[in-house]
Amino acid sequence: MDVDSGDRDSHALRGAIDVTKLDAFRDAFVAIEPAASGAVDDRLNPRELRLTIPYGVDEADTTRFTVRWTTADDYNVHYSDTSERNLRWDLHPHDFSAPPDDRHFHPPPDASSVDDTVEASCFGEPSVDLVARTVHLLWRQTLDEGSMTDINAGTNQP
Repeated sequence: MDVDSGDRDSHALRGAIDVTKLDAFRDAFVAIEPAASGAVDDRLNPRELRLTIPYGVDEADTTRFTVRWTTADDYNVHYSDTSERNLRWDLHPHDFSAPPDDRHFHPPPDASSVDDTVEASCFGEPSVDLVARTVHLLWRQTLDEGSMTDINAGTNQP
């Protein structure tokens, strides 16, 4: 399960990684998905939170969410699984032709960064708790359906 860090100049997060927000994301996610476990990679020089779930969509044996969240409230939530599927929800500046704001989604199966494949993200409010809960809800719905078709079809608006 390789992780694309998304660190190209035109596609980079602003600000330092915020370990407090990574902890809050983990706590919110694990509270509603007790089988999930995870930790920040380095407490003194954090780069990401890695959450692992010991089951996955369709034939995937394991699911991983890799989360980066900055002090500027930019974020990157990367989904990967043992079936080689990848996708990402991001909030940070980009140079894609769409969407018009900083929120965007890199669809499965490979989290493509090709300009005409990047979509608007279904996420609204950049609250750590709301994003964590929405990621969980969308993943759970996808798990129940056995298909990635609607993984970006929800909303985290209150």
